[in-house]
Amino acid sequence: MIKLGSHVAFKKPDYLVGSIKESLANNANCAMIYLGAPQTAARVNVDQYMLDEYFAEYAGKIAPKDIVIHAPYIINMASKTKSEFARNFLISEINRANQIGSQYIVLHPGSATDLDKNEALDQLIENLKFVLNRTENLIICIETMAGKGNEICTNFEDIMYVINNVNSKRIAICLDTCHVWDAGYNIKDYDDFKNILIEQNALKHIKVIHLNDSANAMGSHKDRHANIGNGFIGLEVLKKFVWDRDFDDLPIILETPYINNVFSPYKDEIALLLDK
Repeated sequence: MIKLGSHVAFKKPDYLVGSIKESLANNANCAMIYLGAPQTAARVNVDQYMLDEYFAEYAGKIAPKDIVIHAPYIINMASKTKSEFARNFLISEINRANQIGSQYIVLHPGSATDLDKNEALDQLIENLKFVLNRTENLIICIETMAGKGNEICTNFEDIMYVINNVNSKRIAICLDTCHVWDAGYNIKDYDDFKNILIEQNALKHIKVIHLNDSANAMGSHKDRHANIGNGFIGLEVLKKFVWDRDFDDLPIILETPYINNVFSPYKDEIALLLDK
């Protein structure tokens, strides 16, 4: 089954109910939310999420396991000096997400700000083990990164190094199409790209896909999303991810820009991607 949705708002007064209503209006069957502004640690109490109404009226339309949580940008699990805040805040986000019943939380792996790259990877591994030992249920999906600044996990070798060393069924991959393109993977040669995933033993670990076109050429390391079909990747390539049977039942999430920063593109883009 194809599961296709988008990032949607999670805000007062309706919180989760509002998020799911927005998703259903876009003809989506999955969704992604932040549990608060991604740039801050401010969070409302779970009792404001409107969980009772969600479970009573909407859980049968978009199931809890199909609501992906995105961890905030302020978490840098690859930093030694920021480790205590990063892991403690991620633990609190996972605990909140467990109240919803989500299955996946997407995590930017972080940047090597106070360590070299290899040390940063090992710091990420240490912090992930710490978090996993103090939480339950949710699978942490490490997002593929574009290579902007000092970002780590910009290639599958590094991601698999982390996965193999954490060695937990609760660690997986979120593949972002814009990010892997900007990192230098030619996803237009789709079969070759799939072979890379297989050779790196990464394919089976992909549990969430962020489906975005790119505003920049391959290998740019810019990380600027474009609307579906309006970037350097193109509609036909992005459709291949949607219709690929290897990605059946995985939540595929659009994070493309609003039109003129005002109008949501998601209903139209979902229709475009589902049109054979």
